[in-house]
Parts: sequence; structure tokens; C-alpha cells
Amino acid sequence: MSGPVELRTIEWGDGARTLLLVHGLGSNAAGWWRVGPALAEAGFHVFAPDLRGHGGSPRADHYRVDRYGADLLALRDRWDAVVAHSLGGGAATTVLKQKPDWADRVVLIDPFLLILDEAVAVDWLMVDFAEEPTVERLAKRNPTWHAEDTRIKVEALAESGPEVIKATITDNPGFNLVADVVDIQVPTLLIGGDPELLPLVPPVLGESLAGMNPNIEFHTIPGGSHSMHRDEFDALMSHLLRFLKCPAS
Repeated sequence: MSGPVELRTIEWGDGARTLLLVHGLGSNAAGWWRVGPALAEAGFHVFAPDLRGHGGSPRADHYRVDRYGADLLALRDRWDAVVAHSLGGGAATTVLKQKPDWADRVVLIDPFLLILDEAVAVDWLMVDFAEEPTVERLAKRNPTWHAEDTRIKVEALAESGPEVIKATITDNPGFNLVADVVDIQVPTLLIGGDPELLPLVPPVLGESLAGMNPNIEFHTIPGGSHSMHRDEFDALMSHLLRFLKCPAS
């Protein structure tokens, strides 16, 4: 399957402004169970796809990040806003490289922008599969998560399996999107997690990118892990609603 994959998509709301909400590696659209409805309540028509090989979307022959991006572009060629986490942030960045006006505003939540060491990245991601992923094991590793986040993540890991997650690293040798982020031409909110929790975008990188691109504003969420929509939901939503210019409730 070399062309775009037809993605399973779920929706929230019917507002006049359209918003694409993109999950990360080993997750699925259902993982936005709090974020999607909150953005819909703020006036957006929210679309959340399962990426290729994830959730209810079909598997594919390749898992290059630009192929993930091509699937997103096939959904719609213009959005009022795009909010993307981790792998979704990397995929969205590849679309913006190809189509700079794809969205009026973009939020990149601890995006996947580069691989420094492929073997280390694979080992880190395979931790989830060292033992069979269960709600009990995942909850023990992530005690601040809501029980529904834990349940959905276990389901998502079973749907993608280790094969898709590993291929997303091995199919992207030399992966580096830093220069592409510097070239983003629309207002962009870049959010990193707490530096003590090993985010993909630590302050030194986020502040450097914001310094090189006046379209970018960078913030760190204290106490927020890479999965900050799970453990710092209120703080994340505060940033999203402000940046996306949602009316106060």
C-alpha cells in the first residue's frame, strides 16, 4: 500500500472552525477523549484520525513520517487549526513543509522531530512490550493518569503492536525535522514537557527553535510528561484555548 491510507476518523462538535487532532506513536484517536470534547465545546468541529497502523486504520507497507503526513493531507487540504502530539507532530511538520498554509494555527505537543540513536529509540519504545501491556502494569508506571487514559492506551498498544512502533523508527533513518520546524510559516505553539521527565523537546531545543522562527512560541508545562494531555490536562487546555483564540466560557 504505497499511496495514502484511508484513516478511520472520529469527530466531536459541529462548530464553524475545523480542527485536526493527531495522536502519537502507539496511541489512537480515542486517546483524545477529554481534549476532543473540550475543543468542540470551545467552538471547533474536531476531527481525530487513527494514524496508519494504529487504532482502526489499516496497516501499510511503510511507516516513514512523511507517509504518515501524506495520509493527513489526504483528509483535508486546509484546517483552521491542527493540534498534534509526538509522532503526530512530526507528521504535521512534514505536511507544513509541503503545504505551508495547511492550517491557520498549529500546536505541536512535544513533537517527534529527530532520532539521535535508532537503537536507543527502539529500546526505549519497546519498554511498553517488555511484558504484556495490561491496565495494572501501565497504571503502576503512570500513577497520575486517569483510569480511562490507561485503559485506552493499553487498547491502543494492542492495536498497533510492537511491529508498527519499531518500523516507525527503522523506516526513518537519519530522521531530523528541526530545519523544517524553523521554516514553519504560520503561528505555532510548541509545547514541551517538564525537563525532569525527559521530554522530546526540552527547553534548550524549544527555546532555540522559537529564537530562530518568530512564528513559534515555546512553553514548558511543569509536571507534564511527554503525554501531558494525560497527566496535565488542565494546564495543556489552558495553553490550547488561549493560543487558538477560543472565547472565554
